[in-house]
Amino acid sequence: MGEAKRKQQSGEYGPALTAGVRRNVAAAVPTLTGAKFEALMANLFAFAESTFASPAKDPPRRAIACKAGCAYCCVLYVQVTPLAAIRLAQVLQAMDPQARAATMARVESVYTRVRGKDAGARNLLAIPCPLMVDGRCSVYADRPFACRGANSADVEACRAGFGSDHGPKLLAYIHQRQVFAAVGNGVAQGLRDAGVQDDLLELVAALSLALAHDDPLAAWRSGALDFSSARCLEVAKQRASAR
Repeated sequence: MGEAKRKQQSGEYGPALTAGVRRNVAAAVPTLTGAKFEALMANLFAFAESTFASPAKDPPRRAIACKAGCAYCCVLYVQVTPLAAIRLAQVLQAMDPQARAATMARVESVYTRVRGKDAGARNLLAIPCPLMVDGRCSVYADRPFACRGANSADVEACRAGFGSDHGPKLLAYIHQRQVFAAVGNGVAQGLRDAGVQDDLLELVAALSLALAHDDPLAAWRSGALDFSSARCLEVAKQRASAR
């Protein structure tokens, strides 16, 4: 991923990041089992975070307001790839039995309330992500790229828009959004190149499906875990219109 990092520093980071990640994911998928999967996800997260931390061509003009305990954005419709959903399921399954049972119960409870809802409806419902515990993300180190890219320079604007469809426009640090979106796009495209399911999925629905399997990675590779019903509504609509 060195070429992608050089281009990022020259201001061409979006396409270069996506292309670099795409190649790495496509090459890794055919032998993606056990420790190799954990290593791939760890490397993707580390690469994205280090790229974001490196000097940007357009540094933030205002201080980022996001901090621990601020969770206004943690009610939104989150898109993830199958790899991200599987990794989160593994993290949840590795929790102590009490925490695992409580989280899985929250996943199913939230899923029954948000099933079939689009992004706008989800914002109005303002139902907290089931991975939140006491206002904080319980899987922060493994949170999806969409969550890593979310940011705001104005907490009052976030508060005003919470549960609303006409809140004020948020001032965000675009570099942060672009870096994590580019890496997430690269993962999806790498899966497509490898000839496996590459759909963008709705987080809660995908977790509900993945957690039904003791080994979600093996189940996905064998075809026993099919994420089709968790496909993001936007993707489903595009597929339907293309028929």
